[in-house]
Amino acid sequence: MIHYTISCPNPASQFLRIDLYFSYKAGEQVHLQLPAWRAGRYQIANYAQNLRGLNVQKEEGQPISLKKITKDCWVIEAEKSMQIHLFYDYWAGKMDAGSAWVDDQQIYVNLVNCCFEIQGKSEEAIEVHLDLPNYPKQILTLKQTKTSTWMAENYQVLVDATVLAAKKVEYETYTIGKTQFLAWFHGEIHFDRSQFIKHLHAFTTQLITDFGSFPEPQYQFIFQLLPYPHYHGVEHRRGTVITFGPASALTEKEAMEELLGISCHELYHAWNVCRIRPKEFLPYDFSKETYSQAGLVLEGVTTYFGDLYLLKSGVYDLPTYLRHLEKIVQREAVNYGWKNASIQESSIDLWLDGYVQGVPDRKVNIYSHGALICLCLDLILLQEGSSLAEVMKGMWENFGLPFKGYEIQDFENEISLRVSHPEKISNFFDAYVRGKKDIFPVLKESLGALGIEVKKTYSENGLLHQAGIQVNGQQVVQLIHPESSAYHYLMCSDQVLSTNQNSETSNWEIEVLRKGRKIKLNFVLEEGSYYPLIQLEIGGHAPLLTSWM
Repeated sequence: MIHYTISCPNPASQFLRIDLYFSYKAGEQVHLQLPAWRAGRYQIANYAQNLRGLNVQKEEGQPISLKKITKDCWVIEAEKSMQIHLFYDYWAGKMDAGSAWVDDQQIYVNLVNCCFEIQGKSEEAIEVHLDLPNYPKQILTLKQTKTSTWMAENYQVLVDATVLAAKKVEYETYTIGKTQFLAWFHGEIHFDRSQFIKHLHAFTTQLITDFGSFPEPQYQFIFQLLPYPHYHGVEHRRGTVITFGPASALTEKEAMEELLGISCHELYHAWNVCRIRPKEFLPYDFSKETYSQAGLVLEGVTTYFGDLYLLKSGVYDLPTYLRHLEKIVQREAVNYGWKNASIQESSIDLWLDGYVQGVPDRKVNIYSHGALICLCLDLILLQEGSSLAEVMKGMWENFGLPFKGYEIQDFENEISLRVSHPEKISNFFDAYVRGKKDIFPVLKESLGALGIEVKKTYSENGLLHQAGIQVNGQQVVQLIHPESSAYHYLMCSDQVLSTNQNSETSNWEIEVLRKGRKIKLNFVLEEGSYYPLIQLEIGGHAPLLTSWM
């Protein structure tokens, strides 16, 4: 059996001490591979940069040769069979939902950050022991076997787990069917816990009802309630970590809605991604990039349903739901990346720049753009007497329960099976999933079928709406509308110093600071209004609205 012990001799240093024990057969060449990325974030993270002092020795204490062959892979070679002891320090100095953090109050680590895959032994059981006596409240999203000790069936299960050992943790629990749900809270709680759990129970019940079953016998929410602004969540098969701050803001309705939104989103991942998974992710290869075209399903579907199930379960009323949908529509209304990359291409490009803005209008956001595509697909299905929820139940039964990988074509097929004219779905995917066609006309029509009107308004901000120039709080240009005359004069990173416009001639004079140079620009604006403000308004009752909700 493989055995890990995690300790922390000096919390102020933020270094964990990790000891790894395993057996070695004579003549083997053992490759020790540290993950370069983690599930849920398809971006190289290079966790090896946080590792120091890697050493290996026999059980008796004599050193063994260790050779580094790549940035995150080492090889051990020995002449006879023996027990190997590998030990190293790992820096836990990043607080978010997918990383690791150590301080005087807690030891928190996602094990994918710091646990080696011993190639050739990936299917062996792995024991994890926490030697952290100063942090008595200990949580690990694995099966506990004895005090401070847990077991993972294999490496893939191990690195899907999270450790939280703290001096103080509070919790609530609820049970639905055969599954126990635990909600752990680290940090200050500024809200009614019982009311919060009622909301969790409500949307969990609705999700289980629609999918038909829950994937695991136990599921753990780990909430890191922070004193500073933060918002992040990461999915795991047996739980989720959610970092949110400032915790004091959760007395406010809007902040609580955000926390509930990310909680529902991550719970939806327990089915979609954690079990309903593209074939290229079964199993995960954490040593290098793993490309997938399925971003629409991975995050578009989850973003759409993460909010919709708050409405379906009664946690949100319709105006609250529309206010959150409005934010997504607004985000997409000012992004013209769809002209340059499809959502399938943007899914692959997560590995390039999928989690940052990147160069202007280069790609689409698989979360928000994907959610709008899913809304349109849901309305097509509702008009046929089906729904996207039924499609995802089919994906669960055909791919999630048997835990076999799907291809993006399988998702399209599940939809096509539920409509009278399958070519309509094929044409839709050609245009909006594989293609680069504007989804907004279809979105407006879909929302109209629900009795929801999309209104475009414009404020008195002439720089934004007449010139098509977006600036930040320091008046630095962030984005320029590609159809505006300003696109040919201003540059991103210019700082706008002054503006002067002649309403009669449409002539604009703008002074900017460009890399230390003051420049005066003169140009004539053609007619047009840019970057509208989006409002969603409930109109008359539409028959589809009831079945959608």
